Amino acid sequence: MLVDKTRTGKKPLSKGIALVVIGATMLGGSSVWVASQGQPSLAPLYTENVPTEGAETVYGLPLAWENAHLFAAWYDAIQLEGQEVRVFEEALAPLAAPCCDDNPLARCCCERGGLICNVVRTTRGLGAYLVQAGYEPEAVTAAMEQWLRFIHGDYYVARALADQGEDPRAYGLFQPANGACYRGLCNAPLQEGGCGGMGHEVVVDESRL
Repeated sequence: MLVDKTRTGKKPLSKGIALVVIGATMLGGSSVWVASQGQPSLAPLYTENVPTEGAETVYGLPLAWENAHLFAAWYDAIQLEGQEVRVFEEALAPLAAPCCDDNPLARCCCERGGLICNVVRTTRGLGAYLVQAGYEPEAVTAAMEQWLRFIHGDYYVARALADQGEDPRAYGLFQPANGACYRGLCNAPLQEGGCGGMGHEVVVDESRL
């Protein structure tokens, strides 16, 4: 299972730092806020918490935005049965939905209204594929978390800041409890920190709007 590097007990960043954005580097599709005048940047937290595009995975496909379409297709096509369902439920259990983290990945907030966002849909599709392929629950959990950290890196960095006693808003991020669902980003592209839409078509970037 992935190590939660937001809970390593490192010394918190200094409070009250006013950041000036002088550039952005893409790490796993998430903006890295760069500080001026020698102030700390968020780059180390992104490096610790967000895997980069092209990173290796246990299932042999390097991390890539285009995988979202494949994972969504797996969600639609794969039907788990018997013991597979129990393994899948065990793998889902440790994970929150980063777009609405007061809900588990096993049942995100939009499902109460009969919908499902593409953050959750793609992640569960990957999980279903791995379960059907015979992976153990811990490996399935780790792979799903790796995907979530890749597509919603800002959430995990915001959570790391909050765990260190920092207000993520001071760094241009959002409170972890105020995820994409609660900021009206359900139909925003995955690369823009949104949920990638609520329909069959996964919106990865602005070209698919």
